[in-house]
Amino acid sequence: MEQEAKGEPLSVSQAMARAKDALEACRVTMIGEVSEISDKPRYKAVYFTVKDDHASLPCLMWKDRYRAAGVELHVGMLVQLTGRFSLYAPRGRMNFDVSELSPAGEGDLRRRVAALAKKLQAAGLMDQARKRPLPPLPQKIGLVTSPNGAAVHDVLRTLRRRYPLAQVQLAGVQVEGPQAPQAMMMAMKTVVDAGCELVLLVRGGGSFEDLMPFNDEKLAITISRCPVPVVTGIGHEPDTSIADMVADLRCSTPTAAAEAVSADVGQLRSSLDGFGDSMQGALRRLVDVGRLKLERLESRPVFTDSHALLGGAAQTLDLQQERLRKALPRNIERDASGLENARRRLGSAGASLVAPSASSFSFAQQSLLARGRVFSECFDAQWRLRASRLNDLSPLAVLGRGYSLTRTEEGEIVRSVEQAPCGSHVQVQLAEGALDCEVQGSSASAHTSDSESFEPMKIGENHE
Repeated sequence: MEQEAKGEPLSVSQAMARAKDALEACRVTMIGEVSEISDKPRYKAVYFTVKDDHASLPCLMWKDRYRAAGVELHVGMLVQLTGRFSLYAPRGRMNFDVSELSPAGEGDLRRRVAALAKKLQAAGLMDQARKRPLPPLPQKIGLVTSPNGAAVHDVLRTLRRRYPLAQVQLAGVQVEGPQAPQAMMMAMKTVVDAGCELVLLVRGGGSFEDLMPFNDEKLAITISRCPVPVVTGIGHEPDTSIADMVADLRCSTPTAAAEAVSADVGQLRSSLDGFGDSMQGALRRLVDVGRLKLERLESRPVFTDSHALLGGAAQTLDLQQERLRKALPRNIERDASGLENARRRLGSAGASLVAPSASSFSFAQQSLLARGRVFSECFDAQWRLRASRLNDLSPLAVLGRGYSLTRTEEGEIVRSVEQAPCGSHVQVQLAEGALDCEVQGSSASAHTSDSESFEPMKIGENHE
């Protein structure tokens, strides 16, 4: 101070020492974008530069503080720094000594999105094995997007041009803001319930913050559990969200998504024409082959000469007829003589058997009749006794004494009033005919036990 008062100049070392003291007393917090970084294993500190639109500042952060901050710096990242200015006297270089470091703005968002992506990937939501193929010719396509943006017009225009056969079910929702994820989940359920075979989830371009609804964890889980394939077309080519990662197919733009799910009508027509030509050629070849087979069959002797098929059988028939004509008279004469001999022997034997057998037959007949009467009288008494007992036990006899038999509409016998509540229809069987009745009232028997009339207290009743 004395030298300053006298105007004496300072040495470079003295001036740098005073500047160092003044700078190190200044502790500030700032936000800047990382423009370059040097993190070499042999260095004791991490060196990087932050900048804004008008200035840049070299920074350093000691390795122990850097590791404790848990932030991995990369170029383009927006960070918040807290520290003090320092001056490296031997080189005359000023640095910002960082003591605290954290992502700021979009940088923090990107860090959270990256952490969520790792979590969902570990859970298997991004595995290629679980992603389903798209239907080749969908009849009904669900479109979930903003009804006011350019994306909806791009998709509808593309589908109308390429694949006008498909019916589009549009669910217009907000695709930006804190309520957007829930709205998109409800819209996906709506189009799936409407019978859509796949879902298009699209929106136009925007900043990273604008696309944050598509990085929602619940929306990603909903996409992975959707019963039909989900195709995304969110933002532009560089934009990739969590929804893109878990979707069955990710497209760079809404127009590309519409092209991916639609078959070109011109290509379909060309394919159908090609299939038609192939089928026509195959059918023509089939007809030619059939004609050749028919001509070969037609030229066979069996179709040109009837005797070729039946000649041998006709000759065999003639031969057998001649043999039969010669054999029949001889067999008839032989059988006639044998029959006459048998008749004579039977006549002589029958005469000797008839006389004694007649008396024996008459005696056996009388004996059998006598035994049958004794046998039947025993069973006749038993039969009459059991018939009388069966008549006493017959329900018809009970009905004849004035009783009745009551049945429900299902045919079950009514034994208690619980089987026939008021308003139900019953049939009363009498001795002669039946009555169709409607129950208007009932009364329980006096001997009903207390347990049968017990009614449990309902929920909400007060127990006095």
